Amino acid sequence: MLDELIAQSLRNFQSDCLNFSEQNYPTVHNRGIKESHLGRALTRRISHAFEKTDTQVSSCVIENISTLSQPIFSIDTSKHQILIVVHRLLSANFESRKALIKDVNGTLKFVDKCTNKENRLIIIADHWADRSIASKSIPSWWLGHQPIHQIEYAEQGIKLVDANHFLSDDIENESQLQGGKYRIYHPLHRYKDGLPFFKYMLLTATYCV
Repeated sequence: MLDELIAQSLRNFQSDCLNFSEQNYPTVHNRGIKESHLGRALTRRISHAFEKTDTQVSSCVIENISTLSQPIFSIDTSKHQILIVVHRLLSANFESRKALIKDVNGTLKFVDKCTNKENRLIIIADHWADRSIASKSIPSWWLGHQPIHQIEYAEQGIKLVDANHFLSDDIENESQLQGGKYRIYHPLHRYKDGLPFFKYMLLTATYCV
C-alpha cells in the first residue's frame, strides 16, 4: 500500500511541477525548481494521499543542522515514516553527483529505527540538459540504462551517452542501500505540440530503509 501511494503521488506530482513552472516562467527554465519548493510540494502531495485514506499524517522540515546542505522533509503516520531529500543538479559534473550522495547519507541519520514503522527514502532531483557530455549521461547514470525515449531526446537535440557508472552503484557503495526504484519524469510540455519537454528532467528514486 505504501509503495503504491508513493508511486501514484510521484506521478501526480508532475502536475505540481508543471503548475509551478507556468507560474514562475522563465526562472524555472533557467535554473530549475528550488529544493524547498520541490520538497514542500511533494510533501503536500503525499500527505494529501494519506488523508484520502483517512490516515492521520504530520510533516516537518529538518534544517539548520551543520551536517545538512539541504533541508530534509519528513512525513509521519502511526505506521510510516517517509524522508524526502531534494537535490538540484544545476551541474551534471562529478562534484554535484557526489554532493547528492552526501545529502542521502545525511538524511539516513534521521530514519526512525526505534519503532516498527515502514520507512522510505525518496530522492528528488531535477536537471536541465545542456550540451556537456556529463549532462547527456544523466539519464543513464540515474536509471542504470538508457531511457525508452532515447529517440525522442535526440529529436529535441539531446544525444544521450552512456554513463561510466550508475547512481544505484554509488548509493550501494556509499550508503549501503539496495533495491531502489528509479524513474525519470518530464512534467513540462512544449506549447507548440504538447509533447514532453525532454530537456527538463524530474528524477526520482525510492528506497526502503
